[in-house]
Amino acid sequence: MVSTLVWVLAGLLAYTLVATALQTSGLLPDAVRVSGPITTIHTQRGKRFLDRLAAPKRLWRAWANVGVGIALVVMVGSFVAVLLSAVAIFDRPESTVITQPQDALVIPGVNQFLPLSVAPEIVLGLLVGLVVHEGGHGLLCRVEDIEIESMGLALLAVVPMGAFVEPDEESQATADRGDSTRMFAAGVTNNFAITAIAFALLFGPVVGSIAVAPGVPVGGALDGTPAADAGIGRGDVITGVDGERVANESEFDAALADANRTVVVSLQDGTTTTVRRSVVVARALADGPIDAGTTIRAVNGTAVGTERGFHAALENRTTARLTTDDGTVTIPVGAAANVPADGPLASANAELAGESIVVTRLA
Repeated sequence: MVSTLVWVLAGLLAYTLVATALQTSGLLPDAVRVSGPITTIHTQRGKRFLDRLAAPKRLWRAWANVGVGIALVVMVGSFVAVLLSAVAIFDRPESTVITQPQDALVIPGVNQFLPLSVAPEIVLGLLVGLVVHEGGHGLLCRVEDIEIESMGLALLAVVPMGAFVEPDEESQATADRGDSTRMFAAGVTNNFAITAIAFALLFGPVVGSIAVAPGVPVGGALDGTPAADAGIGRGDVITGVDGERVANESEFDAALADANRTVVVSLQDGTTTTVRRSVVVARALADGPIDAGTTIRAVNGTAVGTERGFHAALENRTTARLTTDDGTVTIPVGAAANVPADGPLASANAELAGESIVVTRLA
């Protein structure tokens, strides 16, 4: 099967050929310029809005000065982080899940940490970041009286991947060093601000609104068991038993303890189903006397249909005769264990080393 990355590369190649042909033929507007798979859209709109927004110049200069300091600290910190990362790579050059080549591409469906289903959210976040970043450059251009030649978006084919504010070269050349520094640092400063706002929203109202849904999630049901026959399976959430609401596992166990053998189970999706309870072996030892999935009908001749009834029938017994759909089998009642060769049991009795045993009683 062709990978997602191959389809992406093929699409970029096809887009490049078509877009280049349209530009060569003069069919594209002057505001649209193509360079390989990169398309830029230029506009003069928005300048008046920036002029009005730039009116409180002292405020924006103060904000930009803070950003210059932050940018210097981050620049030094990033340089140190890159050096430490390079040293770590040389010390441990093996490839890991995080360092796979495709994961360096922030492309949903190609990067395994970014599924294709979240592509709209990623594009929206990218657009917000781009507008805020480049808007900062444009705003400080007008604060420092630097003319703007054009503004616009840069796209990888049809996907927004960047934005730009193109200062007038002559106007920028006449600005002093402080003005230019504030203008260039403004985009990073705004990105820090939007990041702080995003984290404040995430760890404030967003996290505060998250609550554990009431109910008992179902991890799965063995084929042929009463739960599976009743249509209960992985992903379902049990919210009630015989009309009694259950919010967690302890309430669920308590409700089952007081319930009859036949119970009506309510699910989170609003449906109900009737379950005829029985004792089913969920796990069993390999080569043991009984297999997983076996239904136990009786213990020592006493019919059992619930886990509580099964435990009660085994109480104070070292062996038990189980009646199943496949016949009758006698098993020891206790804790199964393997005896390690260097363990205390093997030291006390060398014949037990490496053997499987069942502990039925502790003296």
